Amino acid sequence: MRNRLIMPFLLLIAFALFNDLQAQEAKVKSVEFNNYERLQNQTKDGLTLTKKELKEFDEKGRILKTEIHLANPIGELVKNKVTIKEWQQNFRTEEVSKYDEMGDPIITTKSFVSNKSKLKIKEEYTDYIKAPNMKYTKMFSYTTVGKPEKITLTNPDNRKVGEELYKYNKDYEETYYKKWEIFPDGKKYTEVKKTSYTQEGFLASSEKFVKDGKDVYKDLITFQRNKVKEHLKFKNGEQISAFGGAKAKYDPSKARVLMDFGNGGDGNSGGFGGFGLWTSEDEFDDKGNKIKTTQMAGEEVTQVTTYSYDKHSNLTETLKTSYNDGKETGTNKEVVEYDQYQNILKKESYKDGKLMTKYTYDYKYF
Repeated sequence: MRNRLIMPFLLLIAFALFNDLQAQEAKVKSVEFNNYERLQNQTKDGLTLTKKELKEFDEKGRILKTEIHLANPIGELVKNKVTIKEWQQNFRTEEVSKYDEMGDPIITTKSFVSNKSKLKIKEEYTDYIKAPNMKYTKMFSYTTVGKPEKITLTNPDNRKVGEELYKYNKDYEETYYKKWEIFPDGKKYTEVKKTSYTQEGFLASSEKFVKDGKDVYKDLITFQRNKVKEHLKFKNGEQISAFGGAKAKYDPSKARVLMDFGNGGDGNSGGFGGFGLWTSEDEFDDKGNKIKTTQMAGEEVTQVTTYSYDKHSNLTETLKTSYNDGKETGTNKEVVEYDQYQNILKKESYKDGKLMTKYTYDYKYF
């Protein structure tokens, strides 16, 4: 009789352990995420799909592809960004494509990163606005400590059309930067930036010179202990902007107001605004899960939050109830569902009983 009772019990334990092990070993192959919202100007009942995100993984858990779709101003869900990653023996590649509000491509960039140094060694890109049928290439070189030293830009004919140079001080802080580039339309862009530091290592000044076609820009910044003391901007020799310096003035109307909660304005022990001291009290179950939070202002309860869990201690519901003078003024509830592997399947948010947002997840496993 005793053995008859023990065997089912052992089988139950084995089954539970198997399920837990299965949950831990489950590997996600892909997941589709959908975001639904109740829009402010929405007249019809229900929610609107505003975002869709697709992710694909390999068996090592690395992301292979991410595809994001967003709702544009006219309510259409269009492609916004696509990222594709591949791993080779000596390097990995990451290709990123960005799209406009109508789903048309803006730019595609493919980076080649060394597996050994973790540094970008090459980049290919196509700008569909400036030169839709031309693929440009950037080659990167670095200092012995991994700082960028030189970037060379070539066009599809392997002709050099741009370059970036970096110089550093003994502390490997950037002191000089120069860039030039010839755009597809023939216009030339030049940029030079010089940065100086104090003996203590703080920023002292920064001078930036830009020539963009026929326009010349100059940007001068003076620092004091790494904070901007004065910032001047010029265009074609004329000052167009100024911040700080001897002419800087203090505007009291733009000062930040800091409120001290916990002490009354009259110097007594009362709290801010006459509400008394703000306190928060938490309650927990025997598993250590928080099940209730009570917030009070003095002796008055202002908000009560309750928490619910499933058998795996996953949070399944959060309910916040607000009060004023002992009367309920509103509720916010969040409900979460999980699959057999304890990954989130659905998350819904309610305000005063009305569904406001919904997130859904669709998983595929190896």
